[in-house]
Amino acid sequence: MDKFIERFSEVYDGYMLFLVIFIGLFLLLRDVPILEKVGLKRDMKIAKVLGYVYIIGGSILFVIARIL
Repeated sequence: MDKFIERFSEVYDGYMLFLVIFIGLFLLLRDVPILEKVGLKRDMKIAKVLGYVYIIGGSILFVIARIL
């Protein structure tokens, strides 16, 4: 378990945080409007939730990786 935590802290750096937040923003700013325009309301809601999860969850994981 200690090796996993150590490896996770090594891998989850600033670049990984940027990538995860970028994916979340892409979902919110690009995919959600397209899905809404096409009329896929259920998929739009799922994309919106996933976008927020990426942004918030990615930030929390970065803080956890820095603490450990």
